[in-house]
Amino acid sequence: MVKFKAKIDGEKIILETIDGKPIQVREIIVKYSVSSTSPSEERTRRVISDSLMVEKGITKFEIPTKGLDVVGISVIYKEGEQTLREDLNI
Repeated sequence: MVKFKAKIDGEKIILETIDGKPIQVREIIVKYSVSSTSPSEERTRRVISDSLMVEKGITKFEIPTKGLDVVGISVIYKEGEQTLREDLNI
């Protein structure tokens, strides 16, 4: 069951719980798409990630995009005694 929704609003990502109830979030991993140049001068797209330790109950959380192309978010959260992960595409 999907617990979170995410959207980009200007220079930030807004992550919210779907039902509006707080959920204990442990970590948020943001995936960015960037261009890189190989030693042979070829341009390629790569995906890099940034991890944010949260460790608190949230209903809404804002994350700066750092001016990069966001392609996905992974939310690691706790439900009861279980630690779960939800992957969101943007």
